[in-house]
Amino acid sequence: SAVAVTDQKPREKHLAEDMASDKATKEEVEQAFAKADKDGNGKLTMSEFKVCLLEVMKDEDDGDDEEGMMDLVMSGFDTDGDKMVSLDELLQGIGDKKIDEKLMFKTMIKGADKDGNGFLSATEFKPILEAMMDGEDDDEDGPPIEFFMNMADSNGDQKLSVQELLNLFTGEAEEKDPKEEMKSMFRLYDTDADGMISKKEILGFMKMMGMVDEDDSRADMRMIVNMFMAGSDEDGDGKLNYEEFCKLMDKPE
Repeated sequence: SAVAVTDQKPREKHLAEDMASDKATKEEVEQAFAKADKDGNGKLTMSEFKVCLLEVMKDEDDGDDEEGMMDLVMSGFDTDGDKMVSLDELLQGIGDKKIDEKLMFKTMIKGADKDGNGFLSATEFKPILEAMMDGEDDDEDGPPIEFFMNMADSNGDQKLSVQELLNLFTGEAEEKDPKEEMKSMFRLYDTDADGMISKKEILGFMKMMGMVDEDDSRADMRMIVNMFMAGSDEDGDGKLNYEEFCKLMDKPE
């Protein structure tokens, strides 16, 4: 293509992978569960689950500022939906040095689907994205949630299904038709979904991808964007429609 555009994914901190790195054995999980299960009822409440999880992960951080995230993580283990976690559910997730990551994500995603319609809105998706990001500060500039919504939305219906999110976070996306791949790429640029890619949207995408530096002058940025569009804006309206974009992407480097 005319510009090298990498296949970007969120810098994920897979909570499951984080736990897997500690190689928790079944015995260690059972011991942590028993220690956290203060009332001995065989189920962990939110507060008990947090104690257990920190014990398994060998993490001393009390996570007071991440209560919402912990609730999301707990929903990933709560496969029967009773708002509590049993030993079997915990072992299914992190026991015996194995992680059923796909099941964990699927349950987590379903837990985030507050209205139960089978799809996630941007508001419902945001906590999952925050949980998956690699510990970045809230104040740090990064791709907006709409970018990841567009990345995961494989059919362009402006909604995220459970399967689309699983594909995004577990890397198990099916092979796409080249035309569908191009449509997905177009949507990543076309952030306002008006069917046109403006110079502002091109610049925004380049900034997110690290293709331009914030220290670059406006003149430099304008030159980079103009070079990107050179010879592709056939109708001279200062924007790229889908056909023009496809021709640009098909140009040899």
